Amino acid sequence: MDFFKWSESYSVEVAEIDAQHKHLVSLINGLHEVMKRGAQQCEIEALLSDLLEYTDFHFATEERLMARANYPDLAAHRAKHAAMRLEVERLLAAARHGGSSVSITLMGFLKNWLSRHIQGTDKQYIPSM
Repeated sequence: MDFFKWSESYSVEVAEIDAQHKHLVSLINGLHEVMKRGAQQCEIEALLSDLLEYTDFHFATEERLMARANYPDLAAHRAKHAAMRLEVERLLAAARHGGSSVSITLMGFLKNWLSRHIQGTDKQYIPSM
């Protein structure tokens, strides 16, 4: 059973962005599985690093498409992306110092943030595309 189940309700009706969102969901589920089985900290950190790298790629794609469409709230959207990245980095730093509650907090944050961001913020730019 997936930790974060993709639903068509998450679709922003832009194929490239939907595919990237699905991949982010897959990465979060993979990280959850590794944490559940009690993986070594170095494996968890490597997966988190991959997740952050892909997130940066995804954010750049979204922002490029929004800029091309002259999306009026691009600056605010960029700020939300930056805030999410900073929070994940903060949680990752805390995870490096141990503690399962940090892992639970991190997984909850990733799932909730992505879900809310897609359904709220990302869906606002659909008419612009």
